Amino acid sequence: MEVDILEKISRIVEALQGIFSLRRTKITLYIAAVLWIAVFTQIIMNRVFFNSFEIAEAFVKTNTEDMECSLEVVAQHHNEFLSETDKKDILHHIANFIGLNIDTDIAIVREGEKTEYSYHKQAKKAETSIKIVSIQEEIDLGIRIKHYIVVRLNIKESINSIEKYRKLIEESLDELDISERQVNVLYEGIVDGIMSKADKEEMAKLLVKDLQGEVAFDYQQGESYTVYAYTGLIDEYIETVGCKINIQIAMTYDELSEKTKIYLASPIINQSW
Repeated sequence: MEVDILEKISRIVEALQGIFSLRRTKITLYIAAVLWIAVFTQIIMNRVFFNSFEIAEAFVKTNTEDMECSLEVVAQHHNEFLSETDKKDILHHIANFIGLNIDTDIAIVREGEKTEYSYHKQAKKAETSIKIVSIQEEIDLGIRIKHYIVVRLNIKESINSIEKYRKLIEESLDELDISERQVNVLYEGIVDGIMSKADKEEMAKLLVKDLQGEVAFDYQQGESYTVYAYTGLIDEYIETVGCKINIQIAMTYDELSEKTKIYLASPIINQSW
């Protein structure tokens, strides 16, 4: 996606400042910023097939409680002009593929140079949102508009079903002849109490082993422990600071709930943790 690199870095830094707490060090911000710059500028991206089944199987073996999984697919539409009807048709098209019934009006929000068409559905064990975000940019010859399709799905308990929905979403985009996309999957669970450093390292080691991967680098800050790794089981990866990365494991202690939160993502975590 063609966006000015300086603008990208500025936006990423602003986002990171809101995501990470003051307790995290500058090295945390630096590593995350480098990784996300690699993703958004697509320094190296090998997109052939994203297999999340092995990730789900590996995460189930951790025996964590309250398991859930989140899937995010972001794609850029190839047309510069999309009418209101076009946008609504696209949302209905994707919804039909994943078996989602759009039974209320599609929300339309206009704010400055951004327009958003979206539909959100909350169920007992699943939450789904589909949106088209249109961003107007000034260029030398006038104005250019880019349209981004964003599909987010969160499933509780039945985390193995996320692979089925990923395939359906990708198939719906294929039918629209949209090939430029990014896929991110995140598994979450909790463990009672605080985990020792040794226990965190052992769990991360087992996860990486189950995924037939290798650790690129890891670090710990306070009660937060993070591992970045690469596995050949997943064809999608990013390459940065000389390392291929398509797996991130994170563990952090929540003092309020007195539980340790476990995260397993590919290629990297794209939300607050």
